[in-house]
Amino acid sequence: MFRGICILLFSVKIFYGQSTNKITALKVHNEARKEVGAKPLVWSNNLEIDAKKYAEFLASKDMFKHSENLNEVGQGENLYSTAYFAFQENGEKYFFENTDYLENASISWLSEKKDFKYAKIGDRKNNFSKVGHYTQMVWIQTTQVGIAYSKSKSGKVYVVARYYPAGNIIGQFPY
Repeated sequence: MFRGICILLFSVKIFYGQSTNKITALKVHNEARKEVGAKPLVWSNNLEIDAKKYAEFLASKDMFKHSENLNEVGQGENLYSTAYFAFQENGEKYFFENTDYLENASISWLSEKKDFKYAKIGDRKNNFSKVGHYTQMVWIQTTQVGIAYSKSKSGKVYVVARYYPAGNIIGQFPY
């Protein structure tokens, strides 16, 4: 009897942790959208599945590269990578297990706001490589998001966000 209760509590903790990561990442996105007058995004389990598959692919190859089939599926994509370890004084790796990678990635993408000058995508006022993650987050026509991560054997974490419909259309304003 006691053993069954422990397993149930453990399962609830895992589920709650994953839900919390989604909620905090979505909150970061929706607070940024609210600032510019865009409607809140809703979480898409289908986009999360697509994001997870691609994050697992990146982790398996230990590479950082945008997907090549985004136009075919009409999705936008933000990527983020970090290490989930630090070196200890003895040179061994210490792995961080309780990190909210989805929220950290979302905050990183939001940090590009400081470099953004309101203009159409492709305008010379902005360096797209410095603002493109932010403009996808707040893209006014985007309505859904799903985010997931995967860890590589080398200790890197790959976070993938998928958005629908895709944003960052050249010649259009983000909001």
